[in-house]
Amino acid sequence: MNGTVALLKKELLEQWRTSKILIIVLGFILSGLHGPVVTKLLPEIIKSSSGSMQGIQITIPEQTALDAILSYISQMAAFPSLIVILVVMGTLAGERERGTQVFVLTKPVSRTQFILAKYFSYLGIVVVAIILTAVASGYYTLLLFSNSFSLGPFLVLNLGVIAYSSYILALVVLCSSLLKTPVAAGGVAFVGFLVIDNLVKLIPGWTGIFPQAVFSAPDARRIMTGETSPGNMVLPIIIGFVMAAVLIGLACFSYEKREM
Repeated sequence: MNGTVALLKKELLEQWRTSKILIIVLGFILSGLHGPVVTKLLPEIIKSSSGSMQGIQITIPEQTALDAILSYISQMAAFPSLIVILVVMGTLAGERERGTQVFVLTKPVSRTQFILAKYFSYLGIVVVAIILTAVASGYYTLLLFSNSFSLGPFLVLNLGVIAYSSYILALVVLCSSLLKTPVAAGGVAFVGFLVIDNLVKLIPGWTGIFPQAVFSAPDARRIMTGETSPGNMVLPIIIGFVMAAVLIGLACFSYEKREM
């Protein structure tokens, strides 16, 4: 236990020194703020665009706080996942390539502890980043729009974002444990991310049970408006965390078996 805590502190310190914490937090916040800001500016953007096209008039309904929140949630699907892949892809493959992991593994810690310290240090950063992004996006939504939104469903959707991000992070750590270079790990993780997301969308009935459900605009709208219960998101959230646990378990197993 003491070895795991020491490794966790080491990982957090290293991520602070290499500015990875700052990159993840700022990347998430900027991505999330894109939702309410663009939603507020959208009518003016459409108006200025249609003004340059003679004879064509484009009108859109008045944008509300609900539209801003839905836009924020949708923004948390792609770019934050890409940030996680780019930042974390070298977490194991990079150390293996440089030969630095040998020095850590000569200490009285197991390879499983080594991987878990890597994963949970990054997971802690990602969770904090999502919380800060949710607070910032919620604040700017209330600041920019005259109406408000329901806090409870908003929190549930953000928990869904955390579950989804935990699975993406676990996927990247698994790829980094299997492959020799950060570029290969990042490439395979990105392809895996795309393949899994598209499979979930293509297979009937899967969208509603996997963590990708949080990014379904119709489902998110119904939850935010109270048409459906936030409890409908419980299963996708649980499955997201289960997927993360399975992927990390595979990463630990493969890392224990491979030669350094």
